[in-house]
Amino acid sequence: MIPVCTAAQVRALDQAVIDGAGMNSAVLMEVAGRGVAEIIHERFPNGEIAILCGPGNNGGDGYVAARWLTHWGRDVRVWGAVPKTEDAAINRHLCERMDVPFLPAADAVAGATVAVDALLGTGQRAAPRGEIQHALATLSQAPHRVAVDIPTGIHPDTGQLLGTAMTYALTVTLGRWKSGLLCAPGCALAGDVYCVDIGLDLAHTVDPSLAHSVAHMLERTDIEMWRPKVHSTDAKWDRGHVAIIAGGGAAVLAAHGAFRGGAGMVTLLAPKADWEHFHGLWPEVILAAPESLDPKRHDVVVVGPGLGTDQPERVVDLWNDYPGGVIADADALTVLAAHPHRTPVGKPRVVTPHVAEAARLLHCERTEVEAHRFAAMSRLTNFGVVVLKGPHTLIGPDRLWVNPTGSARLATAGTGDVLAGMIGGLLATGTSPAQAAAIGVWDHGLAGQRMPAEGTASDLIKALAENHS
Repeated sequence: MIPVCTAAQVRALDQAVIDGAGMNSAVLMEVAGRGVAEIIHERFPNGEIAILCGPGNNGGDGYVAARWLTHWGRDVRVWGAVPKTEDAAINRHLCERMDVPFLPAADAVAGATVAVDALLGTGQRAAPRGEIQHALATLSQAPHRVAVDIPTGIHPDTGQLLGTAMTYALTVTLGRWKSGLLCAPGCALAGDVYCVDIGLDLAHTVDPSLAHSVAHMLERTDIEMWRPKVHSTDAKWDRGHVAIIAGGGAAVLAAHGAFRGGAGMVTLLAPKADWEHFHGLWPEVILAAPESLDPKRHDVVVVGPGLGTDQPERVVDLWNDYPGGVIADADALTVLAAHPHRTPVGKPRVVTPHVAEAARLLHCERTEVEAHRFAAMSRLTNFGVVVLKGPHTLIGPDRLWVNPTGSARLATAGTGDVLAGMIGGLLATGTSPAQAAAIGVWDHGLAGQRMPAEGTASDLIKALAENHS
């Protein structure tokens, strides 16, 4: 897993490396700035480069990058605010000694192939002002923009706009991923993100408590380690039985998702009068009446997709009392938000809200969840395992994981129903609720990347079959 930190956590790591491990701050800046330069040089091997440097250490990183790019023969020009830190001042002076051209911001950017934003970094908490605001505006002249650590105008912890911001080709973040790079709109504006290792792990030897991060980003190795093992002697009942309590096309998609998640058997529980409306339902899905639900047969229940909200008692009773696992999605979340319920201790429970549904569960405005996704997860602790859908879906809340897979192609009706079914199928195999959610979200996102540009949830089902082919 890859640690994800707030700006304050990274500052604490920096200070521990400097004070506790004895690393000179200038050395840290040199490593950071050279790493930035290497990525820019590799990504944009041709053309002129403008670097706009702010007054703090983010600007210092920019000066270091300017020195190395000049050393490698690149045409570099710089604009710089008056330095306010010693390390930034030293590296500005070194640029001057190397005869790196210093120009007004607009002149530096004019004609440049790449413009580098080394203006504020993680220290920003308000909209840029004065000369920084003016310098930022000139970046729009360049065809390619690169941010150092985090784009100016983006809150480093929440990803929210601080005034205005623009789109970058890439962001080179330093030491640790910042949570603001994983929340909209910051994640959409930052472009491709590269993380430069500057040795912050040394801080853990000084103070092991500093290893704590706000979240961890999942990696393929995590998913493959948790993925349920299929044995040659397994029968269908060994892989678990999922019951789907849902309606319409959403029920079909959830049932198919449960099979894609790995369930050995899937039963769709619905009134017989509704069966003829389940168009496209695979023949492998068992159809049965609602009263056929049996905890001795059905290991997991997926409830809510297309169900409607006219059966609140049924949904609440399932959530409160079902001895097996319960995945609550869509209409079931609306019911839980509006009716008293309790999450039983020791029984697997998973909720899969998008931001509007999370807001209903928390009795707050949608904008509040959008602006503070990580904080919203910490407030949803009484719902068991939470899957907060969206760009970089969050899984938690106790062990907060960030999913890096996914695509805007998943923003189409029915894909969430597929995900609920997938998590149900994984849970039925005996995988823990948190790991079932993580695997489901990972595979769902990966398949979303393979969907046709104008694809539908049915295309997602097909793409899921290709994940492991």
